[in-house]
Amino acid sequence: MDKYDIDHELNILKPLKFSKYTNSRRFFANLVFKITMFFTKPKKGIRERRFIFRGYMHQKVKLSVYEVKSKTTKSPGLLYIHGGGFQIQGTPVHERLVANIILETGQKAIYVDYRLAPKYPFPTALEDCYHALLWMVEHADFLNIDINDISIAGDSAGGNLAAGVALLARDRKGPKIHRQMLLYPVLDIEQQTESMKLYHDVPMWNSILNKDMWELYMRNGDYGMREYASPSLADVSGSPETYIETADYDCLRDEGILYAKRLKQAGVPVIEHQTKHTVHGYDAVFFSKLVRNLTRERILFLGGINHEKNQS
Repeated sequence: MDKYDIDHELNILKPLKFSKYTNSRRFFANLVFKITMFFTKPKKGIRERRFIFRGYMHQKVKLSVYEVKSKTTKSPGLLYIHGGGFQIQGTPVHERLVANIILETGQKAIYVDYRLAPKYPFPTALEDCYHALLWMVEHADFLNIDINDISIAGDSAGGNLAAGVALLARDRKGPKIHRQMLLYPVLDIEQQTESMKLYHDVPMWNSILNKDMWELYMRNGDYGMREYASPSLADVSGSPETYIETADYDCLRDEGILYAKRLKQAGVPVIEHQTKHTVHGYDAVFFSKLVRNLTRERILFLGGINHEKNQS
């Protein structure tokens, strides 16, 4: 009998257990994903345009703009930030996730190829993503984006960066972000929750990998920006309306739940889904009933469609 009661449609993820990201494994993973992303064509009906902008310390950073080919009117903007433990680049799974959303919402998505640890520790990734937000707003007329309807989203480490960018935008009087979507996000550098102590041997992501990730990401210190590196430590008042998902058997589960609770206490509207029988990164299994249903919820939220605030 399996130790964890994982949804049978997610069985494909069960063998994906890792104890450590070595330099060689990290290099190989990034090489494979870089090649596959280069040769992956956008989903039917989606156009991709590639740009270079100036990120942290004025260095060149790549991004892609994904848009619905048939839409010619001004569109809401979505800054999407991929996960990967701050170390692994985006994958075709992320591209498909974005495509599935914007085909329904009509948003134009900015997808940031932010720089990765350990070569580029904190705050490079965070600042790259914040500068991508600035670039999107500065080029809104060229991109035909409505700056009065901007959302930000991210999964895992990308959820951390999305929350951090939202806090930076608030505190720096930057562009107004109207919605943030955080999918099984990394939020807490202190790593003392019950789920962090429990889930050291689960598929996809675990507390051992999480500890190594934080050490690599923060190896040069926090530059006096600890609450932006670890949003769980921040004052969250004035945060955008938030959608948050957590996975059942995930070391990150409790920090996501606690973050949602703090947002609610601060008066921020929150839609929360505590998914059951799931592991980190469950939405890679696009065909599962759970993921299809959650994709619809994400679309409703990012599309600005009001529906009952719920918890499941």
